[in-house]
Amino acid sequence: MNKKLLLGMLLLVSASAVQAKPYPRAYDVRQVSSVVENIHFHRTVHLDKEDQFGYTPVFAAALKGDVRTLAFLQRIAPDGAYLLKKGKDGNNVFHIARDKQTFQALVRSLRKFYPQDYQARLQTLLSQKNNLKETPLRAQLNYGQTDVFLKYFPQTLQFERLRRIQEKINQGGLVAQLAEYEKTAAVESTKDLSGLTPAAFAKRNLNRPGMAEVDAFFTQHLPFL
Repeated sequence: MNKKLLLGMLLLVSASAVQAKPYPRAYDVRQVSSVVENIHFHRTVHLDKEDQFGYTPVFAAALKGDVRTLAFLQRIAPDGAYLLKKGKDGNNVFHIARDKQTFQALVRSLRKFYPQDYQARLQTLLSQKNNLKETPLRAQLNYGQTDVFLKYFPQTLQFERLRRIQEKINQGGLVAQLAEYEKTAAVESTKDLSGLTPAAFAKRNLNRPGMAEVDAFFTQHLPFL
């Protein structure tokens, strides 16, 4: 078989393997159940202590989708530092929040501890990338949490940057030409390790619940993406 053809086939298979599981969970939820149960049994917890699986209490609760435990951690925490740390695989707690309710519970906790600069801190957390080059909202999109993505993506620094570029493109003329240079770098910054932008990911998964709405969002607001 032609070597170039064989190499092309291998690359295609590799790319398919990356994209074949659009909603992977990085951790096994069963592993964290005992962590959360232990918190409520003893009613004491070390916020920064990792268990044998490498989870701190907030990561365990976020992964399990245990809003009750997240509220408990908020009550006993002296400050919000436990919400700002990264865990396994470069994730912060917003990367691994199990669903919309969990994500919103974490947002409420962040707002409670940082009322003065809550928005700036949230934007910082939502801009952080894990080892797969995913921001928290890109991870949520990959998990199929389209409602989370649509609610919070417009609040991100990434969206604001893309929106400004789109406005320049819409103006036409020299401004639009100059925006082309910005556009290339901006598009690349939205790609994860699969090489897909969130818009391309949504378009490839239109058969999944909520993806049509995400596709429509990008078509309306960021058609260049």
